[in-house]
Amino acid sequence: MNNQNKPEIIIIEDQNFGSHIEHWSLLSPQATTDVPKWLGMALDAPIMPMGLCEKECDMDQHMWLIQGPSHAEVMFNQIVSVENNKPKAVKTAFPSFHSPYNCNAKISRIISCKSNTQAVLQLQLGPNSTVYAFDQLYSVNHDFYQADEDYQVQLNGWAYALEKVSDHDSIVVDDPASIRHHHALNDILAEHDGVSPDNLQELIDAWQPKTAEELEPVTVDFSKMVAYLYGETLGQEDEAWFQGKIVGKTNMPFMQQNFTLYDVTLFLEPDQPATLIRIATQEPELQNFEIGQYIRGNIWVQATIHSLAEQRSPE
Repeated sequence: MNNQNKPEIIIIEDQNFGSHIEHWSLLSPQATTDVPKWLGMALDAPIMPMGLCEKECDMDQHMWLIQGPSHAEVMFNQIVSVENNKPKAVKTAFPSFHSPYNCNAKISRIISCKSNTQAVLQLQLGPNSTVYAFDQLYSVNHDFYQADEDYQVQLNGWAYALEKVSDHDSIVVDDPASIRHHHALNDILAEHDGVSPDNLQELIDAWQPKTAEELEPVTVDFSKMVAYLYGETLGQEDEAWFQGKIVGKTNMPFMQQNFTLYDVTLFLEPDQPATLIRIATQEPELQNFEIGQYIRGNIWVQATIHSLAEQRSPE
């Protein structure tokens, strides 16, 4: 397929994506022995997702994406190189699970490799919301991504570490310049209905305090903050730090283990519905957080794209 409207693409070496061994280790401490068995189980009841492809002939004829076991809570994914319609070698393998939450996003950048076996997508969820995620279906979708399309995206994450945010998590700001900037920014945003004006810095520089109290130290409360920071290494931006509110909690069985699934706010923008991500952990000490609490930690973010975004009819 000749796609003339592709998002920006950056090609890097496969090893720069980091190791999926670390990702498999989130499922088992004996990943080197368990993963080959799991991949064999997947081949006993396989499926081959088509993603955005409408027909089998649209799919890349040089590789297969095989998932399995079919209908399992956790899917084992392996990308196999193909020659003359015959499998040759497993190129990469990774675990995945399903998230029920959809959000609309544009693909503004793709970080991929020459073989097209894996990629990290830069997804624009809104004017101020950008998330990086490992693309579970890139090997079948890569020819179809367009820069100006809105896609329906499911986000999920495997947890490396989680912790509860203290109810009184705050800092005291006593630097005069920071205090001035804090009050100036709050006043200016209040005057502009929460929207940053184009001349924001100019207005901040011109701001003057109305009372002496506006120059006193400020206590900044982080306990109810929703935040997301992507990784700094090219190709590993999907390794992220987050803080958000738990809005749902369920369980997922897996190989005689129990995974806890937390549904957490990843983005919370003014006048916009919250963007939710489903996060999985099998660590017993990380399974006791409750709905309504704020948690933070490190996660491996994945995205699944099966379709274009649903077009909403005008009201």
